[in-house]
Amino acid sequence: MRTGERPPEIRLIVCDFGGVICTFDYRIFCERLARRMDRTAEEIHAAAFGDRFQADFETGKLSGREYHRAVMARLQADVPYAEFYRMYGDIFTEIPATGDLLRRLHTRYPLYLLSDTNEIHFGYVRETVKVLSVFDQCIVSYEVGAMKPDPRIYQEALRRSGLPAEACVFVDDRAENVAGAARVGMHALRFESAEQFAADLTRLGVVIP
Repeated sequence: MRTGERPPEIRLIVCDFGGVICTFDYRIFCERLARRMDRTAEEIHAAAFGDRFQADFETGKLSGREYHRAVMARLQADVPYAEFYRMYGDIFTEIPATGDLLRRLHTRYPLYLLSDTNEIHFGYVRETVKVLSVFDQCIVSYEVGAMKPDPRIYQEALRRSGLPAEACVFVDDRAENVAGAARVGMHALRFESAEQFAADLTRLGVVIP
């Protein structure tokens, strides 16, 4: 963009989930299941998140029930799926300032969620994190079959929107994911706080009610 030119009009805001809308901590699940089974949290972490196991879950190679069965087999345990689902899903804490900002933005702009997640986590937060109702589309890695910063997941957001990349802004708390969005031509912002996110949007010409 040349000096003095106005930035392109932003017509879509695309937002990450973990670290932007909610904080999360896998240790909560590991410690919870460890107490239930009289094992160590380290043993649970190795069984649930070791090697490429979690990545396979988050790219849709495993369903929620398949993941549960595999973790139980690794631990030689038999915690029922419904109990495991709650333990595994309940690790998120909302960031209130982000929720407030998104609700305001939604009165003027379409919002898309773009998240690396899995069937259990996304199912749980859709039931419990009410701000997700403001999103017009949810692009999630386990349905797309690709995780950030793979270009395919950003391109899926663009495909659904029908908009050029330069009309979209993406926000994420991880530098590599921000860079991935920039590589497909989207405006890309690194999230540090809701206040900083709002200021960056304003610099791009986004009008925040």
